[in-house]
Amino acid sequence: MKFTTLFGLLAIIFFQAKLLTASYVFEKWYLAQNLSPLYGCKYATTAVALYCVDDMQYYFNCQCEDVVAIGAMSYCAIENNVNLHEFVSNYNENCVELGYPAFTVDDIKAAYENATKYIETVEEYGTFNYTTDILRTPIAFQAADYTLGYDTYYYFYQNYSWGIIFGLIFLAFWVLVFAFGGIYQLFFKHLTSNKLVRLHNATWFRFYKQPVSLFGVEWGFLAFNKVETYVVAANIAIFLIGSCIKYHAFDGNFFFTGRASQISRYVGDRTGFLAMFPFNMCVLFASRNNFLLWCTGWNFASFLNYHKFLARLTIILSCVHGMAYWAYIVQIDYYAESYEDQYFIAGVAAVAIALVILITASYTFFRKRFYELFLLLHIGLAAGFIVAMWYHLNILEYIQTLLPLIAVWCLDRVLRVFRMFVMFGGYRSNKITIFENENGDKNDIFLRLDVDNYNKKWFNVKDGNIGFVYFQTWYGFWQSHPFTIIKIKENDSFAFVIKVKKGITSRIYKSIIATGGKSKNFKVCVEGPYGTTKTSLTRQYDNLSVVSVGTGVAGPIGYLNHHRNTEISEEKKNENVLYWGVKSLNVVNAFKKELLTLTNLENKKNIQIVIYCKNYDQRIDTDSTSSKEISSDGKEVVTESKEKSGDDIVVNSLIEELGPNVTINPGYLNSDVCVAKAFEENKSMMLMTCGLPKVCDEARYSFLKNLSKYEKEGSYNFIDESQVW
Repeated sequence: MKFTTLFGLLAIIFFQAKLLTASYVFEKWYLAQNLSPLYGCKYATTAVALYCVDDMQYYFNCQCEDVVAIGAMSYCAIENNVNLHEFVSNYNENCVELGYPAFTVDDIKAAYENATKYIETVEEYGTFNYTTDILRTPIAFQAADYTLGYDTYYYFYQNYSWGIIFGLIFLAFWVLVFAFGGIYQLFFKHLTSNKLVRLHNATWFRFYKQPVSLFGVEWGFLAFNKVETYVVAANIAIFLIGSCIKYHAFDGNFFFTGRASQISRYVGDRTGFLAMFPFNMCVLFASRNNFLLWCTGWNFASFLNYHKFLARLTIILSCVHGMAYWAYIVQIDYYAESYEDQYFIAGVAAVAIALVILITASYTFFRKRFYELFLLLHIGLAAGFIVAMWYHLNILEYIQTLLPLIAVWCLDRVLRVFRMFVMFGGYRSNKITIFENENGDKNDIFLRLDVDNYNKKWFNVKDGNIGFVYFQTWYGFWQSHPFTIIKIKENDSFAFVIKVKKGITSRIYKSIIATGGKSKNFKVCVEGPYGTTKTSLTRQYDNLSVVSVGTGVAGPIGYLNHHRNTEISEEKKNENVLYWGVKSLNVVNAFKKELLTLTNLENKKNIQIVIYCKNYDQRIDTDSTSSKEISSDGKEVVTESKEKSGDDIVVNSLIEELGPNVTINPGYLNSDVCVAKAFEENKSMMLMTCGLPKVCDEARYSFLKNLSKYEKEGSYNFIDESQVW
């Protein structure tokens, strides 16, 4: 059975479970217009007389067993022309829970007929002591009491409903976004008409896929493009409106004595309901085995972007919920007593944990510099938040709002384990090699993980896929790090090129150095492959040009390798070109295995690789011992060069190995020049970029600038494969 089939079956099971959960949630949705008549009558009948010793405002025992009390309730219901079916349904929910038999509509009508024979008004009955006398004659309700009771319950439960309604609007909005993403991907992948491609580039890509500019500043660090910004803004609008409108406070409310206490309680309840919707969605966006990734074609970085936004939204709503409820208990003088309630203590703990997550674990600065600490905090605090929410919601009988989140989390973990131990084959020994300069630049060291020991039958890599790498070490077995998979069709094995930074990569580097060599076998496991490939889209164009920097070339190498124009044919075609910016040739050496396959003349590849190396000196390509420099007065000065170092010899050897299809230039990669050249040389081209966001932005702007000039002369498109974790 293929993994996709298995995943499809699991997805069906998951959605069936989610439908059952949703049906349970809607059973607990108490609609104000259905509940208010029952509780209005309960308040009105109890407000004028007592029919049992334990007849109290919030208890239904008497109204479920005493014939006189039942008659008074039935009289109130029919006289107010309520919906008897809803009235009886809610009536029975209270009585059956207390162990009494259920009523029927006919029972209520019969009780009404019987009550009308004996019922009296307060004036007709005469003097009695309301607090001590137990009456055996039904007393007619007061219209004002019924209205007060009805309004008190109606606006209380309607406030709940507004929280659920705006939550459902939020979910409906995301359904539309996902549907649009799916339709767009289906349409985008099959664009073949030049007119449609031009329309796509001129409208959607040009105006909606760019970062938002405000006050002359591009706000791409908040949301990657305009579409994502609009989605985020729509979410904020939904929850802002949902948190601020449709509150109704009035004098006489017997739940809450003052208007301030009414509003604070309503705000607290409403935002509590609202917070659960983005909370569930933020976990969905963090799940790796998410069919929506395949459906929409979005990359995992975009999903993480939404995950972080929705998590912050959840925390903000939770804090508003907590502050509003705190204001409410202070106003009703119940603050000290609240700390004896489990739900209150758990709620305070949840909000406190949420604030710690917001302050410490959600910022890129903290994540990049203290990743291990961030990961521990993120996992621990998230688990603590969910546990606190469980205790907070369970006693309030709203635990069902947490179940979808737990279901998604558990299913994702099961599928992660499946990918690791079934598809990949568990932890297996594979070699890691160090690539570094002899000059000791600690910011320019790379590790290459060659994976040839894995389950080749199940673990099928496609262009652009990513994998989460686990290292079986005592200091990092619990961590997983995402990297783009390097895979070319000529080899069964694949690889990862990883830049050494702080944390686990630094420890692995030191572990290898301690052996006295440059390589060492480690037991590793790869969770994946993840991501949607765009190979079919790139093959629709005669040429593929890539602008990339550093290790960002990992994905584009696969696309270049599989592109139809890469294979030399009798028909002379322009070469596919890789423009690659690097700091030094260390990273080039790390990718040498794939580069040799692409540039080896025996393989007959129609590809040109142009490398721009910041720390590369052209003088090492010659045997000359002198060089010309420009002095401050503009004159040429001949200076003696130093004797060639070991690095120089290595570079010369690399150039000879890569062959004539590879050109190495000193200096920085200029995206604008590279893109302009690609447009000049090709009439049907896909431009792909990957690497640092700044470089990708420059390539995108240059693409749009040149598109205006050349779009009528050919067919062009653009793919941004960059992902920021």
